Amino acid sequence: MSKILITGAAKRVGAELARACAADAHTVVLHYNQNKAAAEALAGELRETGALMELVHADLGDSASVSTMMAAASKTGPVTALINNASLFDYDDSKTVSAEKITQHMAVNLIAPTLLIKDMAERLPQGVSGCVINMLDAKLFGMNPDYYSYTLSKSALHTLTIMAAQAYAPRLRVNAIAPGILLPSGGQSEAEFQASHKRNLLGQGAEIPEVVAAMRLLLSAKSITGEVIVLDGGAHLHPAARDVAFLKD
Repeated sequence: MSKILITGAAKRVGAELARACAADAHTVVLHYNQNKAAAEALAGELRETGALMELVHADLGDSASVSTMMAAASKTGPVTALINNASLFDYDDSKTVSAEKITQHMAVNLIAPTLLIKDMAERLPQGVSGCVINMLDAKLFGMNPDYYSYTLSKSALHTLTIMAAQAYAPRLRVNAIAPGILLPSGGQSEAEFQASHKRNLLGQGAEIPEVVAAMRLLLSAKSITGEVIVLDGGAHLHPAARDVAFLKD
């Protein structure tokens, strides 16, 4: 089994990925920044099932903090799989975008994954191969200009997925998952979330079990690299002018 480092693993999608990896008997390293209590609670919950859990703290917006993270995660053995799940997701648009906003998003959503992949590759023992999964966003494949800096940074992460797959082969496989709207965000009510979740060609948006299934496929399939699995009910085939959270029937 692998030792899997999951960034932003204390809550939401990251926590569900951690639960699935623990259920599959992987050793899971939970990364957190501000959600220490949630990370410790999740680790305690999964340890009660017999899972091997570790915790690592880092501020992904601080490159100095990121530079020590892989070493901390590797103390009990090398990390052989990395899921770059953590993400900064602050709203701006073409009128409010700023150098500060772009820099903040790039630090968390691009620079941190870039450095973690590099550090992981350097620490892999000879003869051991590894796997990286970057969490993207389906809006990259049906573009709109909402969340301007966030979208720029996720687009850069998509490019990193392709470049890293080329650069680190054959020792690392690097792929990505690009879900559409999965959970309520941005102050959405449950009714608003349900409406936006169904606003696609299939009338059915991605759900957590599908993201987990995609993760399991990418962790296990030895012949896949440089690929993106888009989970959005076909919304990217009929893109809207605004982010789905802002659309009204």
